Order: sequence, then structure tokens, then C-alpha cells
Amino acid sequence: MAERLEFQAKKVGVWLYELPTSKLIALALICTYLAVLPSAIYSMLSNTVEPLGGPAWGRHDALKMVLLGCIAAPLIETAVIQWGCLRLLGRLGCDTRVAICVSALAFGLAHNYSGAYVVFGVAAGLVFALVFDIEDARNGRPFAVTCAVHAIRNGLTLVISLLVR
Repeated sequence: MAERLEFQAKKVGVWLYELPTSKLIALALICTYLAVLPSAIYSMLSNTVEPLGGPAWGRHDALKMVLLGCIAAPLIETAVIQWGCLRLLGRLGCDTRVAICVSALAFGLAHNYSGAYVVFGVAAGLVFALVFDIEDARNGRPFAVTCAVHAIRNGLTLVISLLVR
């Protein structure tokens, strides 16, 4: 059974590494929205009706949201949490899977608006770290692609939040 699961995981890994960058970006975006599911489970298990949270910006702060949330945050967080963390841990001889998990945890902890948001952040950080690793392994542009996924995700969320308010 374990061998079969390992074989299936390798097939998925090969499929991901062969995926064109545009499709990897689209898949990663979908996965970042699915990353909310662990937060919902966390909220149910902890018996809290805690709001997911996030930056407390009003509708009139749209320019601020674009500049900080869609440009600055993806650039800074990709530089520090994905590029910096994964490169440093790789140079220290850390296993890639462990480095990806550490990067994801750092991303979640950097988004400590609420317990549920940290859980969401870890799941989203896992997606960003995997995108970085996949692009890096195939000698692509890991920083640019990861930053693009993060910026597009934040931009879509901004548009949705402005439409819903």
C-alpha cells in the first residue's frame, strides 16, 4: 500500500514539474482558494466563530490595498519567506520537504490576524513554497512566478472583497 502511494505521489510530482508555467499559475491560484478549507476545519474543531480576519482596510483604501497587498507584500514575502527561507535552508543541507514546510509555517505566522488566518496562511504558504520549488527545479523563474501567483491571488481577493462590501 505504501509503495503504491509513493508511486502515485511521484506521478503527481512529475505531472506538476512538466506543467507549463501558465497552467501551474492557474492551478496554484485555485489551490490558494482551497487553502481556506483547513481554516474552516480549524474553526469547527476549536468551537470558535472567529472571523478569518486580514488587514483592516476600508473600502476607501483601495489604492493602499493595491500598493501594499498586491505589489509590496507579494514582493517582500516572496523575497523573505520563499526565496530567502528556501535558499538558506537548502544551503544548510535541509531536506527540500522540510524547507517547504518551514517556509509555509513562516508564511502562516507572518499572517497572524487570527488563529484561523494563521492556519490559512500556512496552507497558502505551502502552495507558494511548492510553486517556488517547482519553478526552481526546472530552472524557471521561481521568484517571478511565485510573486505573480501571490499578487494575482491578492488582487482577485481585493476585487471580490470590494464587490461584496
